[in-house]
Amino acid sequence: MNTKSIFALGILFLMTILLSGCFFTLGNVDKVFSIKIGSATISNVRIEPATIPGGVTQQVTVSFSYQHEDGDLGLKARVVIRVAGVATEHSVELSKTSDTVRLPVTVSTPNTETTIPLEVTIAIGDQISSPQTAMIHVAADDDKDGVGNREDACPKASGVMANKGCPVPPAGQPDCIWFVDNWTPPIQQKRSYKVGREIFAMVNDPDENISSDTLDVVFVWVEVPHTGDLEVFRLPELDLNSGIFVNVGPLLTSFPIGATRLDGNLSVFDGDTMLLFYGDVNNFSQQCLTTAVAGGE
Repeated sequence: MNTKSIFALGILFLMTILLSGCFFTLGNVDKVFSIKIGSATISNVRIEPATIPGGVTQQVTVSFSYQHEDGDLGLKARVVIRVAGVATEHSVELSKTSDTVRLPVTVSTPNTETTIPLEVTIAIGDQISSPQTAMIHVAADDDKDGVGNREDACPKASGVMANKGCPVPPAGQPDCIWFVDNWTPPIQQKRSYKVGREIFAMVNDPDENISSDTLDVVFVWVEVPHTGDLEVFRLPELDLNSGIFVNVGPLLTSFPIGATRLDGNLSVFDGDTMLLFYGDVNNFSQQCLTTAVAGGE
């Protein structure tokens, strides 16, 4: 066998070994090509809401932006969020080299004015970013309605956030409708109106919160038995997904003008009782009635 033949056989033998090695390792590519885990950075750490009421346990949303040169490889990051010294871990898949991540975190707060430190660290492989910090502001909430004292227009009466912490009619009860003083929060119950003023109504009916994207609408009726007048007016939702409806109603006019139903004017004498009625068109078992007096203030 000449030298050229020996050399050709040697090359063939080496190629066979190399190819077989590749086939054996294709199922485990990282043993052939080491994947570089680049450095990770995070920024723009935010907490929503930034101020939360004290004395309750609730969820806040922690958001942050990250950058990682190997993120588009589908790596998973370990996100450590430390609140007041207590750490929780979250696994996040990085499908992009940069993105914004939002994570829910449960926070328990004392019922006092204070701040709670929050720290976020992201780890990918053996790379750990520098910790980023933010502060959660805690507002005392004496009536424990989820609205801190500073923002609560009714700090001594439990209410709802949509009404600035003031109460609303109980949902699903006979008194789920009120005569009220205004249509801008804080809205409070009213028992009398002077003639010449418009009246306002509030309804609490979560069943009528049908759309999550637009304000829903309900209708109410107000009647004066003494004069026989009857008016209908529409109430849009106070806030998206609140199930609370409020709006201005007909103008109170003195009876000598005449009682014409459904003309936008509610004819009354001073001292007349006004009946305010609401019926859920999707649930006839839910009907609410309340009263107020014409005259006085």
